[in-house]
Amino acid sequence: MSKYSSKTNLVWEAFLACLIIATIGFGIFSAVENLIYQILAISITLILIGLIIYYARTKAFSIQFEEKHVVVKYRFISTIKYINYSDITELKYINASKSPTTNEIKFKEAEQYLSLKFLSIEYESYIEFVKWIKSKNGKIQLTVFPSDNYMNHRLQEIYGFKYRK
Repeated sequence: MSKYSSKTNLVWEAFLACLIIATIGFGIFSAVENLIYQILAISITLILIGLIIYYARTKAFSIQFEEKHVVVKYRFISTIKYINYSDITELKYINASKSPTTNEIKFKEAEQYLSLKFLSIEYESYIEFVKWIKSKNGKIQLTVFPSDNYMNHRLQEIYGFKYRK
């Protein structure tokens, strides 16, 4: 049973990117009178849309934090990845302006370090989530970006000024 879960918002971003590229491609197609340039505009537009769809297909996932491990289920490809809590090295809280708040976990897998970004656990329960994940692995380094974010202050109230170590 999953304790916390989240997902990526990559599907909507990919859809918007495809819409923008299709609009630009149609604009170039209708502005140019030369048949070769029109075919070139359509070809480049379709190739770019295909690459975006391929990228979104391989990168869209949902993540579930269960009692024993983290389960990453990719939405459009039938792949499930299991991550042990002992392999997680860092949990990052990212609150950049004009974008949704995200979390990033960095973990070790087969002698290489990987990371996954996903929509943040709800703001109200993020501290509970941090306490819970720290109980699974006390060596997880916590990071808040930007460093003047209020979540940094909330984590300092619990773990002190040296909570990142």
